[in-house]
Amino acid sequence: MIEPLPGFDTVAEGRKWKESVAFQTAGMSIPERMAYFRRHSTVAAIRNRALPTGSAESGVPPEELPARVVHAA
Repeated sequence: MIEPLPGFDTVAEGRKWKESVAFQTAGMSIPERMAYFRRHSTVAAIRNRALPTGSAESGVPPEELPARVVHAA
């Protein structure tokens, strides 16, 4: 079983994301909302979101990054 990171509340983070998206897309037409989600779901955008705060770009050595669980396919 994978243990969650200490102090990380998945439900609260999901709620924050939903509220943020709702705020940013309020008042947009359907085509505008579709363009918003296309723009934010590109490979580059997803990779940038997925980078940990101590990523290679920030100069933190890999051994100091939090451990990640890798699932075998």
